[in-house]
Amino acid sequence: MANDTPADLARQTLTRLMELGLSPTPEHYSRHYHDIAGIPAAPEPRWGVMLQRFFREWERSQAGLSHLQKLLARDQILQERDSQEIANKLHALLQKWEKLPSRQTENVVDIPPLATNCEDWRQLCRNSLRHNVHFNDEDAKILLNDIEQLLDQKNTTPQNVLPAAKVLWKHTLEQTDKAEKIRQGLQQLLHLLLRNIADLVENDQFLSGQLDVVRQLTHHAENPQEIEQAIAGLKEIIFQQGKIQSDVSEARDAIRDLVNLVLDTIETMTGQSGRNHQHLEQLAGELETTNDWQQIRQIVAAVVDTSKIITAQSVETQKALIHAKNRLQSAQSKIRKLEEEMEVVSQLVHIDPLTGTLNRRGLTATFMRETARSQRFHHPLTVTIIDLDHFKKVNDVYGHDLGDIVLQSVARILRDTLRGSDIITRYGGEEFVILMPDTYPETALGILERVQERLAAHPFQTRDQSLFISFSGGISLWQEGQTMEHTIATADTALYQAKDAGRRRIHLASQANSSI
Repeated sequence: MANDTPADLARQTLTRLMELGLSPTPEHYSRHYHDIAGIPAAPEPRWGVMLQRFFREWERSQAGLSHLQKLLARDQILQERDSQEIANKLHALLQKWEKLPSRQTENVVDIPPLATNCEDWRQLCRNSLRHNVHFNDEDAKILLNDIEQLLDQKNTTPQNVLPAAKVLWKHTLEQTDKAEKIRQGLQQLLHLLLRNIADLVENDQFLSGQLDVVRQLTHHAENPQEIEQAIAGLKEIIFQQGKIQSDVSEARDAIRDLVNLVLDTIETMTGQSGRNHQHLEQLAGELETTNDWQQIRQIVAAVVDTSKIITAQSVETQKALIHAKNRLQSAQSKIRKLEEEMEVVSQLVHIDPLTGTLNRRGLTATFMRETARSQRFHHPLTVTIIDLDHFKKVNDVYGHDLGDIVLQSVARILRDTLRGSDIITRYGGEEFVILMPDTYPETALGILERVQERLAAHPFQTRDQSLFISFSGGISLWQEGQTMEHTIATADTALYQAKDAGRRRIHLASQANSSI
């Protein structure tokens, strides 16, 4: 790859990341860029030292770090298939753990269990209020102080504290409701702002794509990890886009300079031609009025010299214009090449960063292309929507980390089972929309049955048991003239019929009793 330019290497790197289904993080980009460029790889990790550090931190009890958090962090690293990536993430994790101080067990307050007569109810109530109620307003502080004064009185009973506690919790609910209304208002304001900006830049596909990603997150983000992944992906895209746009600007500046050079050359040539023409007219006039042979010879010599000057100027101008033309073609070629790279980078805003499938924006563009193709060749186009069963319970019981692993695994099984022509989209939190060109619903039903079987054959391991994941699905056939929203809504209706029938079923929109 010695003859490849940095732009060539960048394009090849982004292409490889898309083929491997990797998000364009700085770590992924740097590793594959150096691999393609032939730059020597990083030294082999010192696994012995790394494992010693890991076991030491695994056994140590760190303040603010639970054993469950350790398990989740370990399992997330073990999902990686690349040894260098495992080493990098393990090193970063150990650095984080090593900075945490050890838990001081001697300072831990040992709260005795409640007696049957509730002798410790005062301390329990005080601790609950102090550690679980968070207010920054003065009214809450006053109410909390009143309750603590009641608790300090010897003859206080729960009935004495209950009225003041009700006032405090009512205040809590009011403040929570107020904060939620403010959050929703800011969310609506942000969404409105993004929509208006998108209308102003509708011709800028790249910027529109970024706005679309942020707009979707304002409505559909279910956990901080999704937002963090989107931010990381957008930062990398913006970084790559900035480099490419800088090169495009330089190429366009070069074209502008070349155009100015051509204009200056033409202007100079025109001025010189005018002066030479005037000189020739003057010599012709002198030739008509003289009979002196010596003077005639001088005039003829002057005409010859002027002709030579005109010829030399023409040759020089022609060379300058040819050189300018070559530079112009080179600059135009560079711009085309950079714009192609920009298009590759822009496509990344169509990808869901968690699963590597298309996102809603990618689905919209693909649906328009496939419906046009279906209409032109009179081929069927089937649209399927699947929804993972009881996925909220997975997040609530086992955490969002396992939920992300489930989504990634489902996307991988879909890619491995479906055909290369099928298009997979993460449509919502746990919903996937699949476009199946040249396919009728009955055929799509058989394909999704195989997906269901493969998913059942790959349970997810938790600390206590194996977790089996299934999905419910709806299938509809696109009709000419139908919008994407209408077609998906038709499939969605069949999906809810499948869920009402007991889940782990797939229904056809035109035949509600077809299921597995």
